Amino acid sequence: MIMLITALLISGGASALLLSEWSDAVRVVQINERASNDKDDVSVALAGDPAMVAYNTTANTITLYFLNTGSYDLDTSNYEVLIDGASPTSSTESVLPSGTAWNPGDLLEVVLSGTWSYSDGEDISVYFVGVSELVNGYTHSATTNAEVRVNAFS
Repeated sequence: MIMLITALLISGGASALLLSEWSDAVRVVQINERASNDKDDVSVALAGDPAMVAYNTTANTITLYFLNTGSYDLDTSNYEVLIDGASPTSSTESVLPSGTAWNPGDLLEVVLSGTWSYSDGEDISVYFVGVSELVNGYTHSATTNAEVRVNAFS
């Protein structure tokens, strides 16, 4: 009888421990699934005419526009733009039309300075990577790339 009671107590304790661990595992899966669903709602796209990207040969600047096509705000200070695989020497940005928060549907105007020597009508490769503001405790990346044609002017 003592062995039976001891076995029941041990198995009861083990099942309580297993149930606790199982609920923790389910909670982690739910959190990761929610984060994965939010990631699908974070996106960005190159805006404007890709055959007419402004390139000021005097100031050596390229002006690009990126559209927040997702459902969440994007960070205006934490991004990287590469032109033909190289980083520009400097960049400035402004959000259109609000000027501050890069909300869904808003444009980010990015003016890149560099040491380029492109000619009018030349094709260049543009790559953009940025991150979202905090979404349910996570940040998600948004990327886009395109081949564009510069419209050189002085």
